[in-house]
Amino acid sequence: MEKALSVAKVLYLMYEKKFGITMDEMKMHKLMYFTQRESFIEGGCELFDEDFYGWKYGPVLTSVRHEYMKQKPFDGISEPVSDRTISLIDSVLERYGRVSSWNLSMLSHEEISWKLARTGLDSSENGERQLSLQAIQLDAMRESLARSAIKDKES
Repeated sequence: MEKALSVAKVLYLMYEKKFGITMDEMKMHKLMYFTQRESFIEGGCELFDEDFYGWKYGPVLTSVRHEYMKQKPFDGISEPVSDRTISLIDSVLERYGRVSSWNLSMLSHEEISWKLARTGLDSSENGERQLSLQAIQLDAMRESLARSAIKDKES
């Protein structure tokens, strides 16, 4: 299993190389969430073991949040990631890389895992509830079925 910050660093660098700009923090959190979900879709398992929190603008990883508070995010992170992880990140960047941070936030608000973590919270509260892995797996199944339906429709 990968370390979340190692995945985040590779995602950060691949995004910068692909699009020629640095990634803002909101986009990073959402793309990390979609990378985790993609890992369940592609391989049936979690990619990294850090928990997301259901903040008001979508899923957040606290370790990534702390990195973005530094002058040079991910500068001290040097652990490599697997080829599978690079492939997952590439797939997520193809699917979501051009989507704005705010639109990614809105997409993440459609996820069952985020909605469950937000139960009973006011829309202005960040909240400190974790997204459950089981709910992320459910989101992955829903997305996989939606993609299959689109493929079938196109055939």
